[in-house]
Amino acid sequence: MLSIITDSSSEFTEAEAKEFGIRIVPLTVIFDGKAYLEGVDLNKDEFYKKLTEGEFPHTSQPSTEQFKEAFEEMNGEETIVILISSALSGTVNSARLAKEDGNFTNVHIYDSLRTTAMLRIMVETAIRNREKTADEVVAILDELRPRVRLHAYLDTLEFLYKGGRIKKSVAILGGLLGIKPLIEITTAGTVGMCGRAHGAKKAARSLIDTLKKEKLDENYPVYFLQTDTDKPTREVMAGVGRENDRIFRICCAVGTHIGPNAAGLVYVVK
Repeated sequence: MLSIITDSSSEFTEAEAKEFGIRIVPLTVIFDGKAYLEGVDLNKDEFYKKLTEGEFPHTSQPSTEQFKEAFEEMNGEETIVILISSALSGTVNSARLAKEDGNFTNVHIYDSLRTTAMLRIMVETAIRNREKTADEVVAILDELRPRVRLHAYLDTLEFLYKGGRIKKSVAILGGLLGIKPLIEITTAGTVGMCGRAHGAKKAARSLIDTLKKEKLDENYPVYFLQTDTDKPTREVMAGVGRENDRIFRICCAVGTHIGPNAAGLVYVVK
């Protein structure tokens, strides 16, 4: 049976990782020079409390030594490693260096070009197909990957600016005008600006309209995303009549650049 490794941006809890028999390699979040392993030394509640109290973090990919340790735990079993987009993090590169340095011929590194609940859907798909070979699972993921979509709106441009994603002048102007940026994860695995809305109500309506017009693949779940509070997300869920679907609080590594009061959705199209 195929062994599966992913990183902490995939939104699996420690209990779920044990239930599904997968290994989670944590990303690192740094507050005021102190490094925390996501999900180990720092949970999401603690992270968003620090974030909303004014502390701005930085993030770091897992080290090659962390990956080597994870690969060694697989005891030579065929293993697929499904990781956060290489366009957003150096995690894939760390894993590849660890594989090469340790000559782990049983390990297959897969760049999901996705993150957060998008990555979770891909890992869930691998779990359902773990009786297959790694090459067969890679083919399944290759077909799925371009169909997994994420759309979100942000409450502020401040965190994109602090993370070096936009210019200060743009962030200031956006704040003055009350602009809520609309973002997506592109096919290349980057964060793309796909629009803007004046105010939270119009931003929520944009997400609602986006989901309503899509042809969803009902073989996969629709997941909703929040940061510190679920209020904006609940509004979107009510607007599309999916109040009972699952909400994930965005992982610390991604939340660093998103900030508070954001809402998002993840789904798969036909």
